[in-house]
Amino acid sequence: MRVLLVLMLAAVMAPVHCATPVIFDTDIGTDIDDAYALAALIHRPELELLAVTTVSSDAVARARLAAKLLQVAGDRWAKVPVYAGTSTPIQYMKQVDWAKAFTSPSLHESGAIEFMRAKIEARPGEITLIAVGELTNIAALLESTPGIAKKIRAISLMGGSIHRGYAAGSKPEPEWNIKSNARAAKVVFESGVPLLVAPLDSTADLKLSPEMRVELFARGVPLNDALAALNSIWRHTNTWKGENPTLFDVLAVDLVQPRRPYDLTALHVEVEADGLTRVVAGGAANAKVALTVDSDAFMRTFVDSLR
Repeated sequence: MRVLLVLMLAAVMAPVHCATPVIFDTDIGTDIDDAYALAALIHRPELELLAVTTVSSDAVARARLAAKLLQVAGDRWAKVPVYAGTSTPIQYMKQVDWAKAFTSPSLHESGAIEFMRAKIEARPGEITLIAVGELTNIAALLESTPGIAKKIRAISLMGGSIHRGYAAGSKPEPEWNIKSNARAAKVVFESGVPLLVAPLDSTADLKLSPEMRVELFARGVPLNDALAALNSIWRHTNTWKGENPTLFDVLAVDLVQPRRPYDLTALHVEVEADGLTRVVAGGAANAKVALTVDSDAFMRTFVDSLR
């Protein structure tokens, strides 16, 4: 009896490993990697998805797309709130037609920044923002609420170009998420919030091959079926003639709670007016940057996880 009591007390007193709360801020609907990143997040039980917020172009249409993808994933995910954030001039985003006229009690056509503010104020120091689109929503949150930067656990973002651009062996170039609103990116990089950064250096080679897509889509899982539909729309309509998706945004999800250790480099990164991200030697580090990744291992883990 005494041994049993000790074991029971040990179980009660054992540390509880809680999931890390996250908010996923996305421009889902233009490139296809946002949809894959949301699917990856759905398959990460160590991350607690509090909400999805959308940004740029028609943010409401993007929110419908995210909400429908969550509903397809199942009842638990259908309850995750989706809030539209800041809209901007219309961009290519043909995937949103897949969710045209979709409605859900979890879908909100505005309120992204207010939701983020309220959650962060209620759980100071706990919440990580995963930002995989332009940083307009995040900058608006930081600028509208003095002192809130100190209450954000971290921002894990896909963006920037440190030593290379989109093509292998190319020079650094303004990356889409940063150059789409360079002023907002500058606000984020100067905010003092701990930054986890997935730049082109480590993401531009994360290619989802035809063989990998067949493996994913042949599983007959509703979420994977939805990804197949969105991938087909993207494949046949994207304006840059892309064939094999590059999973830029998935790395930003993984950096929050890595499945394997990443070699992160502490850097002082500044954002130029044209969106170029420049490393300042000798400056106090404001970001931990994933400059390299084992692309083959990363992609294999991703494909295996979506079951």
